[in-house]
Amino acid sequence: MATEKVDVTRARESILGYRLGPGLRAEASVEGEQPEARLVQLSPEDLTLSLSRPTVLRPGQTANVVLGVGGKRTSLRAQVTNVHVPGPEEASELSLRFVAPPLDQGRHIVSVLEGMRDKGELEMPRSRPIWRERITRADRICRIFEALTARRCRGMARASTGDVELVAALYDKYDGRVAWEVMGVLPSVPFTLEMFGYSSVLHFQVEHATYEDGLWSVPLPKELVRYRHRWLRRAPAWGGCAVRFSHPLWPQVRVERELAELSYDGMSFCTNPGEDVMYPGLVLPEIEVGMPGREPVRLKAEVRSITGSSLGRRCGMSVVPVTSEEAHRWRNLVEEQSHPNTRVTGEWNQGTWELFERSGYFRLSGKSPADFERMQAEYREAHERLERNPRLGYRVVRPTPGGEAVEASLSWLKPYSGSWLGHQLARHQPGNERARGTAREALRDIYLRGFEPAQMDAEVKWFLAYCEAHVRWVRFTAFDFAEWYQHTGKACMVPFRFMEADARREWEKPEGITLGAPTEEEKEAFFERVKETRPEAYREALDLVPERFELTELKRKWSEAGLKRERDVLVARKEGRALAVGVLETAHPGLNLFHVLDGLRIVPLVDEASAEGQEAMLALLAGAAEWYRQRGLDVFVHYVETEHTGYTERAKLADLGEGRIWILSAQLLPDFIEHLYEATTPRGDL
Repeated sequence: MATEKVDVTRARESILGYRLGPGLRAEASVEGEQPEARLVQLSPEDLTLSLSRPTVLRPGQTANVVLGVGGKRTSLRAQVTNVHVPGPEEASELSLRFVAPPLDQGRHIVSVLEGMRDKGELEMPRSRPIWRERITRADRICRIFEALTARRCRGMARASTGDVELVAALYDKYDGRVAWEVMGVLPSVPFTLEMFGYSSVLHFQVEHATYEDGLWSVPLPKELVRYRHRWLRRAPAWGGCAVRFSHPLWPQVRVERELAELSYDGMSFCTNPGEDVMYPGLVLPEIEVGMPGREPVRLKAEVRSITGSSLGRRCGMSVVPVTSEEAHRWRNLVEEQSHPNTRVTGEWNQGTWELFERSGYFRLSGKSPADFERMQAEYREAHERLERNPRLGYRVVRPTPGGEAVEASLSWLKPYSGSWLGHQLARHQPGNERARGTAREALRDIYLRGFEPAQMDAEVKWFLAYCEAHVRWVRFTAFDFAEWYQHTGKACMVPFRFMEADARREWEKPEGITLGAPTEEEKEAFFERVKETRPEAYREALDLVPERFELTELKRKWSEAGLKRERDVLVARKEGRALAVGVLETAHPGLNLFHVLDGLRIVPLVDEASAEGQEAMLALLAGAAEWYRQRGLDVFVHYVETEHTGYTERAKLADLGEGRIWILSAQLLPDFIEHLYEATTPRGDL
């Protein structure tokens, strides 16, 4: 589920800088007030004192503070920001903010704090994980390590003596071991080994380690614990992408550092905290991020962490673009950095059309390329409109070397209020496949590029796809994952048969069955029946709930983009009694070449196997044909979700195959992306 974004210029949180460990005897005093106060929190901006007796100072008052840290005592002017008076068992605390502190004092404080960090004397700010999972299945643990080593993922050996960075170098599935390149001296066992996956961190305990041929080897663990601390992953930066800014307290300090990682809402870079005067909680009203030869993007930022390793300090920031225009440019920069092999903008209509021809996409479900020739102009026009309105849809392509032809493509639409649809997947292996990588890597690239931008939609709640039922790769990735989580209600798969109808021909109209708009009572009966027969994820993702059924707000957004989106309802009745309800939908021509969104969904209100139930559904097909003809459509599709399908045989529908409606909660998307990342790792023998 989308979470509310908080502006980084919000009021300061209670902690700037660092809390000092309880065993540290650092002291400060307020002249004439607190001679024995213990220093418990410190930054170049402020400090907090634990008081030995109540204070008469109040917020807004000023005082001289004598600060003694790192063997240096300094008198600074400060303003009281808070007086915390706890219960009888706790000491009071007094918080003050320095008034115009000198730069040399700020640098001294940061240097002293970093020295305390090295000695373990600070209580480090820690982000709480938003998700935790214990992994004990041996086959999954093996697959994870295979993926980590194939992509040479970073890790950290964590020990009380310090942290050491390492890189996954070799996975031996036969001996059950993984080997690491170590950037320094490996700690003595036991220690915790932390590995950085696609969007999460994995931990396990190391009890034994051996050194051979320049690598440290450890046994595969019996258990992994996976944590995720961020909703959005951070990707390695490249191409000289750098951050530049002036320090908000000391403008004479200009910082320019090459980025290490970035995401839609954050970044990190290597820093010298004493030189750059960086510390947690520091708010920067404006920074610039850019690449050589390009105009920089302007952002607001807040320092969230300073972390240490054998390679130095790293500063992590959260960021928000300063304007909507900057937000668009930031998104483009992040996606270029995160997914260099794929594109979502540019002229790719001809390239994707040729890909559909080469890949066999136009031959799916018994079709032929000739069936689609007349739709090429519609396809081009629809995607030109989406190019200007990516909040409603976009197309991901992976170009071949040279950038003219397309190797793989996947389209995305927002057809419902909080749901994104993945559709029109195609891939064709180029002649120099081995130079480019495997088919799985191409599919991984376009899937990941497609899912991640949709995470930025504040309304996103669900992802869905109409999948063929027997495609091995889809079963291995999407279906398996949905089956693992169906019991939570956050995923589901609903079987259906995908059938196509010719709207132009004459249709059988059963006698005694009438069609019309639903009454309020019939709408209530429809929603109750859907609730009884369909999973909640299905109802919510497809807006088959009373509050969003009319698609009012969604249709307004589509209309503003020059795109058509419509939903209507027909009720089949006999002698005034409602027998079945048909939900008819259509979307702008050319958006989906198999008319996935030009479809009829039928919900019987009586026994579907009965004669009157079958007659009612046949009548709804005839009514749908007329409805689609009025909108200029020659064909429409029918999602057959009933067990008794005699009415489809009478209607002479073309069977396009067995499928599954795959639906996934946005809450599970980071987990699914991690699974996709592992599942698409090339096999070791390729």
